Amino acid sequence: MLKIAVADDEEKVLDEIETAISQYAFSNDVSVKIFKFSDGDSLVHSSMKFDLLFLDIEMKILNGIETAQVIRESDMCVPIVYITNYSKYWRSAYKVHAFDFISKPFEAADISRVMNDFMLSIKESQSETVSLITDKGLVMQKLDEVCYFIVKNKKSVLVGTTFSEYIAKEYLSNIQEKLSGDQFYLVHKSCIVNLKYVQNVSKDNGIVMKDGTWLPLSQRKQKDFFYRLSRQIRN
Repeated sequence: MLKIAVADDEEKVLDEIETAISQYAFSNDVSVKIFKFSDGDSLVHSSMKFDLLFLDIEMKILNGIETAQVIRESDMCVPIVYITNYSKYWRSAYKVHAFDFISKPFEAADISRVMNDFMLSIKESQSETVSLITDKGLVMQKLDEVCYFIVKNKKSVLVGTTFSEYIAKEYLSNIQEKLSGDQFYLVHKSCIVNLKYVQNVSKDNGIVMKDGTWLPLSQRKQKDFFYRLSRQIRN
């Protein structure tokens, strides 16, 4: 089930977004649960982990940009959709890696378009696999389940997944050649990360993954890393 948060200080807008998402879910046989918030502050203090966020920009206490900045401190990858009639904020919204924008006043078709894009991004990431050689034979690993690849020795790579870790008997360079698209990025000569599972960048310029694993980030790759992370979220 997808958990979707909607934050807007207008109750009428909250209800309209909820209705549009519910109609999309019913028509496309998608299981969703919608959580409504009347301001950004209540959203950032929620303990719930969401799959998608719809944020108004003009809100009291914390506006949509400020809300996203707080969220990005702990979650770099959750898609954020802005609903606003203020185009002047769009540049600021891209700095917190907005997934999409919907202009007010909006129609149900606008919500449906965003939901289609979001569902397509999930489907594409879940369908790809990579073949890896292990002591137990060939493994067809789903790429969406891989968090990182870390060099253990000359021809041995630790594969960290959402379920466990195991060793692939391959060079990191060989694995990198098998990875297509922008989901994976060589952040250091010793490791490749799945940008989907990056949580934040620590003060010592290391990458903290969602499972708490710390990985090194090459200084010369920092600028490109943030660019690719932003693009991955938007796509």
